[in-house]
Amino acid sequence: MRVVRAWTPAEVRALGVRTDLVTACEIAYGCQRTKAYELFRRGELDFPAVRVGNRVVVPVATLCRFLGIDLEPERAQT
Repeated sequence: MRVVRAWTPAEVRALGVRTDLVTACEIAYGCQRTKAYELFRRGELDFPAVRVGNRVVVPVATLCRFLGIDLEPERAQT
């Protein structure tokens, strides 16, 4: 049995502007490559994903919105 790692909001934000489909699906659904591409082909993702050449990319901003993660971490008040 595969253990799915839990991603922190800071780790998701640190992905940058975009990430690959498999990483996005691991974060959002805890699934692996085969299921990720199956969801993409069926149009059953809860966030947008775009084919770019032979890759499928997901904008991190929309992934964060789906997960309820603020794009900007809260700044500590001094």
